[in-house]
Amino acid sequence: MRKYDFIFGIGRACACSQTLRRAGLQLLSLPWDWLAINPKPEGSDLHIRLHIMENGFSDWLNKEDLVFAGHHAENGKDQYRNVRYNIVHPHDFPRDVPLDESYPAVKAKYDRRVARFKRLVAEARSGVLAVYMDTPVSPKASVAECKEAHKRLQSLYPHVKVDFLMVSLEEGRSFDDRTVEDLGDGFTRIAFDFKDYAPNKPPYSVDIGQCAEAMKSVASVKDYRTAAERRAVLERTRQAKMREYGAQTKWQYFLIRRRMDFDRLREMIYPRVPLARLRRKRYDHVLSLGMNCEPAFRFSLDWGFVDSTPYAWGLSRHLRGLAESIENPGLIGSEGFEWSPDFLMWRCRRTGSYFHGKLVSGKRKDAYAPELLEADRKELVERLEYLNGKLTRILRDESSKALILRVHTREALAPDVNDGVDAVQRALELRGACNYTLVIVTEKVAKGRVAPAPNRLVRTVRVFNPGNAVVRKKLGDPTGWRALYAEFTPAKIREKKHAFKFENG
Repeated sequence: MRKYDFIFGIGRACACSQTLRRAGLQLLSLPWDWLAINPKPEGSDLHIRLHIMENGFSDWLNKEDLVFAGHHAENGKDQYRNVRYNIVHPHDFPRDVPLDESYPAVKAKYDRRVARFKRLVAEARSGVLAVYMDTPVSPKASVAECKEAHKRLQSLYPHVKVDFLMVSLEEGRSFDDRTVEDLGDGFTRIAFDFKDYAPNKPPYSVDIGQCAEAMKSVASVKDYRTAAERRAVLERTRQAKMREYGAQTKWQYFLIRRRMDFDRLREMIYPRVPLARLRRKRYDHVLSLGMNCEPAFRFSLDWGFVDSTPYAWGLSRHLRGLAESIENPGLIGSEGFEWSPDFLMWRCRRTGSYFHGKLVSGKRKDAYAPELLEADRKELVERLEYLNGKLTRILRDESSKALILRVHTREALAPDVNDGVDAVQRALELRGACNYTLVIVTEKVAKGRVAPAPNRLVRTVRVFNPGNAVVRKKLGDPTGWRALYAEFTPAKIREKKHAFKFENG
């Protein structure tokens, strides 16, 4: 294994950079990280990339060469295609922002990456490594093409020894049986089947973990970052963690981390999940009645699927309003829905409840075109009609059901909370519910406020997730929710039919 001054990827797609990062071989962002090239005629795109590098990246991102190519379904971005080189930008342009507005920031970002790349190559002395990696859905490069690319790179950077790593997709060859060939003059070829065959994976997916292990076995890299770059990376990491934990300040982040440490210690002394398993009962259906998305979100983390209801991915403000819509499902949407740009959800004008559409939430509250919103509204109406019919059928049949209801703390602390919970349970039975257990979930601060009753149990978690960070798995009380779903468990693990919105957003 050789240690290099600098290692960089030259495609063919984003998985090359993702793998290098996972392997610890790429430490900063570089020009080819998140781009794809669709060459004409179909074939390897190496000659296009080498031509651009030989030209010093001088004309590879001109605004006049960019044409809109549609919306990226998975990340919600606008895609643009460079007609000069057929480069596709899947990750750079924010959705529904005119090119005149978005282009300067994208251009500045790539100018920084190009300058960084040129500096790191120029500063390298002992050796650099260029890495090319096939993808499962694109034409594969030949050894001859990669050797020609290697030769051109060495001519382009004569001051330093340039090595080349080719990672070839060889269908049917396992990772353990992979080939590692030294083809001379610093050219290495690794070959195995690194397509990710896991269920529901897109056809272009690769097994990043296995590819990273393969790369680490042949190369390492020194930390080429400046002190300022290392500090910037640490600060970005901390900012990302703060967003993940819902912390607005460094002090809040510190307190959250210490609280998590305390929770781990407490769990060692009083293991809630193992104790909950002693009370385990399996149900044909474990369904969320809201009052927001957290019960469904937590269930999905533990069991990998959600048995959806109209309330699983929605927000109900009050128990009595929820009871009314359960008893009379036709009320939902009876007076139409209106888009809430603050919540990025649809508000039912009749009940006041909010429901998520299928649109992936963008950073701009006004980022959705009217035609997209109208299509999303129609999809929501159809989905709620189906889910209401499904819920009615399940409530009335003889299957066993655990109905999980997370009660907002302001509701749980109200003097009439039991009247509200009674109203929900009465509505369920008026709708025909049988063979069910209604599981009321409250925060610890409201423990004892909700009374148990026939077909009703009460459980507590230490704290709920904040309303603006419902789908942050490390916030709130993850252990408390795991304990809940260790006690109330599905009798059958159902297939996950699609990615959840919070996974795409």
